[in-house]
Amino acid sequence: MPHEPFPCLSVVVPCFNEESTITELLAKVLEQPWTAEVVVVDDGSTDGSASAAEAVRDDRLRLVRQPRNLGKGAAIRRGLGESSSPYVVVQDADLEYDPREYGTLLEPLLDGKADVVYGSRFLSTGAHRVLYFWHSVGNRFLTVLSNMATDLSLTDMETCYKAFRREVLEDLVIEEDRFGFEPEITAKVARGGWRVYEVGISYAGRTYAEGKKIDWRDGVRALWCIGRYNLPRRNLAAPSRTPADFASADAELATVLDSLGANAPNYTDWIADLCRPYLGGRVLEVGAGHGDLTARFAQVGARVAATDISERCLGVLAKRFADTEGVEVRHLDLFDHDDAGGYDSAVLVNVLEHLPDDADALNEVRGLVRSGGYVVLYVPAFERLYSPFDRAVGHYRRYDRAHLARNVEAAGLRVIEARYVNQLGAIAWWLLATKLKQVPTEAAKVRLYDRAVVPRLRKVEERYRTEFGQSLFLVAMVP
Repeated sequence: MPHEPFPCLSVVVPCFNEESTITELLAKVLEQPWTAEVVVVDDGSTDGSASAAEAVRDDRLRLVRQPRNLGKGAAIRRGLGESSSPYVVVQDADLEYDPREYGTLLEPLLDGKADVVYGSRFLSTGAHRVLYFWHSVGNRFLTVLSNMATDLSLTDMETCYKAFRREVLEDLVIEEDRFGFEPEITAKVARGGWRVYEVGISYAGRTYAEGKKIDWRDGVRALWCIGRYNLPRRNLAAPSRTPADFASADAELATVLDSLGANAPNYTDWIADLCRPYLGGRVLEVGAGHGDLTARFAQVGARVAATDISERCLGVLAKRFADTEGVEVRHLDLFDHDDAGGYDSAVLVNVLEHLPDDADALNEVRGLVRSGGYVVLYVPAFERLYSPFDRAVGHYRRYDRAHLARNVEAAGLRVIEARYVNQLGAIAWWLLATKLKQVPTEAAKVRLYDRAVVPRLRKVEERYRTEFGQSLFLVAMVP
């Protein structure tokens, strides 16, 4: 028997350049008696989508803006973090899916039968717009492959309409930034043993001329995600450290910082530009080292507290910025400080991997940044690249995206962006540091790579996101 409608549903609406449909879509969503709140995530739209959403007057609607276009998966991740109702559904900002079917999606959840409900476009006997044959074939093919990996019997893994009990979402870390969200979430729901139901829904698909965005590249990505997220993950323990190790690591690290500062200006510019959209006016730089990023942050008008625990680094910083207005150099130990916080951002570039307890460090950093501010992390990527050189410079670990995102969210932060950087650098690191046991930061090697490779590689990675790299860049927001 159908349930009497009542407000219990958070509707997350990822939106990118949907000015022509967003107003009508939101009207349909808000008229549903199930709707308790609507979180519209504007994903860097370049049309009037955000303004159109903002013009809708309803206390249940909240608009949040991504700092730039990060992808549908990233927008969903942000929206889920902003939502609060006991049940959540993802709603595209176009008119392909009908909000009048929220009751159908919620029924198995409210009956206590399901934890997750998929709205299948292939189960319904209702009206469907007839469009692309090969899209239909591709969807069914991806669903079959996903089912083979998860041992589920879904008919439409790629559907937008997925409704969740909140407990399910709180147990998951979403990593995908684009349309890979669908196979990723399916794999993680299956691995978690959650109860999955399917219900038939109608579907009014649109053409590319009408604004459809998904293409063949997203299908290839979905194949990769099916493989990746259904493979078991491993957790590796951090190596132990002795006092002699710390002294040796500090000396080795000084050499590395000198080499990078003198020979890798393009690479340093790249990191600084990744950080720049999230800096704000008051920046806490944790582990500023020799100040190469500090100088670049100060150039764009940020007031920077350049901190470190190394007396050697503090001496270098004090000398370098003695006459620089807007840069304050001081000691900061994350585990023993009296800083009042209130920073717009905290930036930790190649710092977290040096800390034996990175989870506690993230908790401390969270307390130093104001609500709505950002924590920016840049760390070495992939445990399989851990080498004797990593140990020599004091790295306890390297990270993959899921590992870092899990720690960040456990600290009460919301992941906004997570991407791998410098894919050719990962290959070079694997060859030089792990196989040949060489020092990958020698001046001549760094200088050649920075001049010949970095400018070209940066242009490629700005256009096409990579799924591996020497480093991992992650941005999180303080709620």
